[in-house]
Amino acid sequence: MSAAGIPGILELLLELEENFSSCLARIDALIIKPLLQAEPQDPKEKEKFQLFVLLNDRFQTLWNFTEENSRMLRGKSRSENSGCIQDFYILWKGEVFLSLYIQYFVTFANFVVVRGLEQAAGSRSDAWRLHRAVLKEFLRDFSSESSLALALHSALHKPLREHIQGYRRVLALLREHVRQGSERDVVATVEREFGKLESFISQVLDEAVVTKELWKSLGCKFTDVLCVPERRLLEDSRNLPIASGAARSERLLLFDDVLVLIQGNSFQSFDLKLVWVDENCGEKSAPGLHSLRITTPEETFVLSTKDPQAKAVWRWKLEQAVRQALNGKRDFPLWGRSGEGSEAPARRFFSYGFRMEGRLRGATYEGEWLWGKPHGKGTLKWRDGRNHVGDFREGLEHGFGICLVPRRSEDRYDCYKCHWYQGRMRGYGICEYGNDLVYKGYFKDNARQGFGILENFSAEHPFRYTGHWENDKKSGYGVWDDKERGERYIGMWLDDHRHGEGIVVTQSGLCYQRTFHADKMVGSGILLLEDDSVYEGNFTEDLTFVGKGKLSLATGSALRGTLGTRGGLSTEPRREPDQLGLKEFPVEKRWTGILEQFLEFLHSGCKEEMEESFTGFHIQSSKELRKSQEYLFCQRGSEEFSWKIEEILEDLVEHQEPESLRSYLEKALGSSLHPLGKLLRALTAAFRATYAGLGANRHLRAMARDEVTFCSREIWEFYRGLLQVALERKGRAPSEEADPRLVASPEGPSLVLPLILPGFYPELSMLYMLQHQRQDELYCQGIVELSLFPDIQLLEFLDVQKHLWPLKDLSLTSNQRRSLIKDKCFLSATECLQKLITTVDPREKLEIVRRTCEELERAVSRRLPMDDLLPLLVFVVSRAKIQHLGAEIHLIRDLMDPTNQGGMLDFLLTTLESCYEHIQRIRLHPKENSPSS
Repeated sequence: MSAAGIPGILELLLELEENFSSCLARIDALIIKPLLQAEPQDPKEKEKFQLFVLLNDRFQTLWNFTEENSRMLRGKSRSENSGCIQDFYILWKGEVFLSLYIQYFVTFANFVVVRGLEQAAGSRSDAWRLHRAVLKEFLRDFSSESSLALALHSALHKPLREHIQGYRRVLALLREHVRQGSERDVVATVEREFGKLESFISQVLDEAVVTKELWKSLGCKFTDVLCVPERRLLEDSRNLPIASGAARSERLLLFDDVLVLIQGNSFQSFDLKLVWVDENCGEKSAPGLHSLRITTPEETFVLSTKDPQAKAVWRWKLEQAVRQALNGKRDFPLWGRSGEGSEAPARRFFSYGFRMEGRLRGATYEGEWLWGKPHGKGTLKWRDGRNHVGDFREGLEHGFGICLVPRRSEDRYDCYKCHWYQGRMRGYGICEYGNDLVYKGYFKDNARQGFGILENFSAEHPFRYTGHWENDKKSGYGVWDDKERGERYIGMWLDDHRHGEGIVVTQSGLCYQRTFHADKMVGSGILLLEDDSVYEGNFTEDLTFVGKGKLSLATGSALRGTLGTRGGLSTEPRREPDQLGLKEFPVEKRWTGILEQFLEFLHSGCKEEMEESFTGFHIQSSKELRKSQEYLFCQRGSEEFSWKIEEILEDLVEHQEPESLRSYLEKALGSSLHPLGKLLRALTAAFRATYAGLGANRHLRAMARDEVTFCSREIWEFYRGLLQVALERKGRAPSEEADPRLVASPEGPSLVLPLILPGFYPELSMLYMLQHQRQDELYCQGIVELSLFPDIQLLEFLDVQKHLWPLKDLSLTSNQRRSLIKDKCFLSATECLQKLITTVDPREKLEIVRRTCEELERAVSRRLPMDDLLPLLVFVVSRAKIQHLGAEIHLIRDLMDPTNQGGMLDFLLTTLESCYEHIQRIRLHPKENSPSS
């Protein structure tokens, strides 16, 4: 660096700043201040005056900054240490310099556009008239124009542009006097930015003049609406010919914020933020024409020209104007390299009010757009209060959304939180109606369709319907809880009426099966009374017998004839009541509305964006529904298993071996985020709606049992469907991967059953308890009587062979006698059997029975034949005191693995059942076989 040259450049810069400051002072005194004293009274002229006030603010800021720079330079010139690059304030505050000049010239151009200079030139203020002679002399230095307005134009911009040129000369000198390296790079960068500033100012002023001339040529009808200070004309079809199709306009004007089509005395304007330009019009242009397609939210039209170069210019200017409008600022410079080659993004975020005819007329949409249509996330609001927030695709509601619909007669809203497909509700959703009704279920074409739950929370008539819907009405199999009457209806529906076979269960324990037609009972039916009497015939809704019928009494006899009259009755053997609903409601036809949705999910290829739409029934609250949508598109936390659908399908392929499959299924079924877990929760919700509470009636046990085993089969089939999709994505056939032991055998459902049973067990076990209540009561009486015996007396009473008595295992104190010892013999076997109630898994229960028998054999040190095993097992059962043993035994038998039927475990279960039946028959008399005898 030449030290001698730097001080000289500093002196040159100081002289430049001082001269410029002096010039600004004269402009302020002769032009700015006099005009500020002439505030007009006309409203339109006042708007221009306020713009001049803003221009003055910009001018004063620039002048103050120049003065500050001059003071710093004077201080540096007097310093002995001056002469380094750090002394040049223009380098380190270059952005501030540029910003101040840009703000000034943009405001000046706005003032020019609204013809503010012409208004200023015609000012009648006293201050302006007093300075007019001096002002004219001053203006001759800037312009030879005779027009005062043109002279003012030159005076308010020419000195500043010349000053910028002076900066560039100083920077060029400085660049020559610094060494190669970072310092020269800094100077060169600032020099280039000032060069861009010159181009920017030139373009801004040119656009302002062209725009001013346009407003001058157009009539007031257009300028009153279109003319705003910030708007600039970028292109005019009269200068560069182009026309819109179908002769819809005579002239096209492209501004920096709108595209205007003028036809006669009317015009249309299109906000550039919502204008898309497409060169591929999708249809052949007329011969010799080159076309552009313009897409807006409500209209699409074509611009055509015969000149391909004109088309290219229009397309480039449209793209750049749209891009800059979306950015909210112009390029720097306006038409420089920074804008070249960059097209406006197709996806945008903006607000727009629809005005033309159509379903969205009067609505306002705020959100994401794609090619003129709402696409992505957004909010749609109508004037009548309707409001939709959610996902859109190609202009239609598509995906998850929340829709508020006002109720006309009340100050309330219906709130739909649902999935949408091509503008209509489809898939799972929750609707909270304004009349205290809540629906949770599936929709199709804006109507409740498929499986769903409707609940009324009002105090007047609370109810709950769980079942199938068709075209917004209850149709098909469903369960109705009338909480006011204390009744539950299980059966068929049509058009919101009970129609077909049905079962009614009452709070008092009564249960009857009838055929219904449009909510009315028809034909004969079966009425099961609390005392186990059964009536077969016709009866009214208040359960009054009508006409001929048969009454089977609990005493064992039956009466047939016309009840309520004398004579005509006959006595015949009693018929035991059957389990209800098995023939009328085949298990595979009960909950088809749930299964169909999950099958559709499989047929769709398990697309993640459709997962909650098909499988969302596990969600039972609005808050959960919103969270599930957030979960689908958010970052997952750290878990042992990820339940994102892509990773689920990967894991399915990796866990096909029987050893790892059970562990995988257990985790999947236990998760509300895995499709298998979602299916399980939907099925258990339907199961509980049927058999919990009022549905806990022993005559429904067989229905419930079949439903549980059916669920295990369907869940297994759904797992196989998921596995097939996963393998197909990898290009592998299912037969190549699947374990042959599981594909076509009952082992698959048997693997699933114990994993899903906990969800059904409370209701299912209650039904078994009710079914076997009387037998269990007899069993409990037997247990109570046997518990009076000490161990040795009980072994003797049960005819257990003495060589099997475990006397050697009894460790007694000196005060104890073997004949009085109680709960000591076969203690390990007793404790083992007591574990029967600690698990719900039928396989584990059978294993407990097997281990109990092994403990008995271990205690006697030998294999036991049936004649010896049975009395010993009776002893252990009596000491284990398991409640509801009959219900346990029958539940195990009904749900046991089919592969165990006829085998050793089946034999041991039969042995346990024999012990249970034997204990029921035990009745001790006071003087016979008493403990003291």
